[in-house]
Amino acid sequence: MRIRAIRRRLWASGGVCALLLLTFASPAGAALPDGRGWELVSPVEKNGGRIDPPETIAKGGDLQAAAQGGLITYSSASSFAGGAGAPIASQYLGTRTSSGWATQNLTQPVFSGSYDFSDQGVPYRIFSTGLSRALMLNGDRCRTEASQCPVANPPLPGTDAPAGFQDYYLREGPSFEALIGASDIAGRGLDPSTFEVKLEGASTDLGAVVLGSCSALTAGAIDGCATNASNLYLWRKATGALTLLGTPGSKLVGGGIFQDGSRVYAYQLEDGPLFLYEEGQPPKALPETTGTPASFEAASTDGAIAYYTANSTLHRYSASTQTSTPLASGVKGVLGTSADGSTVYFQDEAGLELWKEGTITTVAAGETAADPSSWPPATGASRVSADGQKLLFTSKAKLTGYDNTDKVSGQPDTELFLYDATAPGLKCISCNPKGKKPIGPSTIPGAIRNGVGLQAYKPRALSANGKRVFFDSSDALVVTDANSKSGGAGIPDVYQWEAQGEGNCALAAGCLSILSNGALPQGATFADASADGSDAYFLTEASLIGTDPGSGDLYDAKVGGGFPEPQPPIPCEGDACQILPAVPAEPSLGTLAKGAGNPAVVYHKYCRKGYVKRKGICEKQGAHHKRRHKPKTKKKRGKR
Repeated sequence: MRIRAIRRRLWASGGVCALLLLTFASPAGAALPDGRGWELVSPVEKNGGRIDPPETIAKGGDLQAAAQGGLITYSSASSFAGGAGAPIASQYLGTRTSSGWATQNLTQPVFSGSYDFSDQGVPYRIFSTGLSRALMLNGDRCRTEASQCPVANPPLPGTDAPAGFQDYYLREGPSFEALIGASDIAGRGLDPSTFEVKLEGASTDLGAVVLGSCSALTAGAIDGCATNASNLYLWRKATGALTLLGTPGSKLVGGGIFQDGSRVYAYQLEDGPLFLYEEGQPPKALPETTGTPASFEAASTDGAIAYYTANSTLHRYSASTQTSTPLASGVKGVLGTSADGSTVYFQDEAGLELWKEGTITTVAAGETAADPSSWPPATGASRVSADGQKLLFTSKAKLTGYDNTDKVSGQPDTELFLYDATAPGLKCISCNPKGKKPIGPSTIPGAIRNGVGLQAYKPRALSANGKRVFFDSSDALVVTDANSKSGGAGIPDVYQWEAQGEGNCALAAGCLSILSNGALPQGATFADASADGSDAYFLTEASLIGTDPGSGDLYDAKVGGGFPEPQPPIPCEGDACQILPAVPAEPSLGTLAKGAGNPAVVYHKYCRKGYVKRKGICEKQGAHHKRRHKPKTKKKRGKR
């Protein structure tokens, strides 16, 4: 009801017209759930640069959040925060403090631009789960393609890295350790100008790293550089030494390193077989993988249970019994498994299926139920909770009856679906709550690529307990999402879905909220989250707090977060802008001494003509008499 109408009614009724004070909540404050607050993670001063999204700096860029929250690493093509080196990209570590986010530049000052600017990614390739360790490439072996040359960057102090050879370093705290030492090179007749090494994969704690090189670095390895055959080497933090994995020509499979390197799954050439390498034992070939196309899919966290496909048949392998059991045929892709390997999700010709303890349950019918971008587990967009009860995946099929035909393009948009095995049912968490056709797709990222060939990290789009989901959507799913392009297509923003009982969600169907500012045209992109989802990081060009002057920044929508902003200075005008005078000096004994004081008042002895002296003061003659005999005015009396 309008204020004028309210005022007219009050006036007509003889009531008192009160002043109505109306307050409006900001779109940001109204949209953020769970008491979240925006926090600027990256510094305001970035030397004119920005925080670059992953895969945008030489097809690379490392952006990872720590599982415990309050800690994140990111890349930028600009050097700031006291950086002394100038490689292709600088790496930063953001740490949350009681008063804000602190920034540390991790770039090594001795490293220059000796990197391949086209496809090598950034020097820092991947971090451990808690960000306490990191793997870093020392540079390209040649700065141009015209000739061959050694790596220009010198070895890091305190390491035994051979000068001029391409190498990887393990960073732990302030110290570094070379993965390839001088003893690995000595006496082998290798030329640093032609030597190359490639990072194939690593365990989540970076305690085990697999490297590939055509050069022979250990006993049993061959020189395969002429035939483009690579040797696989396992480096373990526990021993600090390289060991050869299998025969030359082997390749690591995605996510195939377990138990700090005590179990590694790899395959030989492109036609198999798949091998299991266990510490202190000869390699074992997995059944049905010899002479046939085979693919490693997933395994339990200790590698004791593994899933692989051979001739489109899904097999379950037990390392303890060395036996394999076929589960299903016609398998198109595997989406993931539980931490203990007891559960596996896969798409076959009939639909999206769940296998658990010998029983197959259909999650969604149809050979296109899950989008191909959902697999394989190591790099695809699907997520499975550790207990195997929750599955998050993408699909363009109308799995819940919602019409996902894009209003602008007329093509089906990708939507996000969450399956809960504890209460069997499928939820479309990105479908428009009002049933309107979407104006853009909803997506979750797969594994982040950092240079050619390396896809080693998947952001936490699903929380550890499976009750929070973070995703990007170009559709307007809430009323505060109003940014769109001129043609009507939506602009991506960051959203959160959470189950009943998680955070402040009380709805049985779950709660959908926007985490970025949907009113601004810049939009935002989900970056990563902590394991419990209390920290949700995103990249945006928008300024969400007063101290952010603009440019690409990294924000955290943190539960219970937000820092008080400094008050703006009071403006001055005119004389108020003058500099205040200095504080007067302290009085000394001399300034406090008594002097003669002020001179006494001098009274005149004679008055000028026409004036007489009265009580020592000259006044006009007759003035005193007039004051004494001045007639009094009578007061008028009113009528009775």
